[in-house]
Amino acid sequence: MKTIKFFAFFAFMLTMSFKGFSQTKTGQVYLIRVTGYTGSMVNYRFYIDDKLVCKLKNKSFSIHDLAEGQHTVSVVSGGISNGKKSEPLTITVVEGKVNYVSVVSTQAGYVNKITCQEITQNSADPLLAKAKQNKNCETAN
Repeated sequence: MKTIKFFAFFAFMLTMSFKGFSQTKTGQVYLIRVTGYTGSMVNYRFYIDDKLVCKLKNKSFSIHDLAEGQHTVSVVSGGISNGKKSEPLTITVVEGKVNYVSVVSTQAGYVNKITCQEITQNSADPLLAKAKQNKNCETAN
């Protein structure tokens, strides 16, 4: 009887320890920058949850795995700018799904304003076809 209890306890502890090693559920976020001539000579810095994740040149994109849940994405222009991040875009990451975030540039008078916008895969595919993936975001200049 003690042997059965021991094996049952051992099996229970083994099962619980595997749950502790289970991986976090993640989804992907594509950060896309295809902005035409606007600011094409400077890098844009992308932030996810207020943490710098990538610097992208024009006609480029990066892919990031994020934990499930809500996250914020913002962008700031390099070069001569006020250095302020764009208004944060809130996205919801779902396991196994892909979110596409693109930079949108608008002009009011002489002032350029950049923001992030979530787009569908149908809208992202033509942009991705024109862009090159940046796989080295940490050291991008």
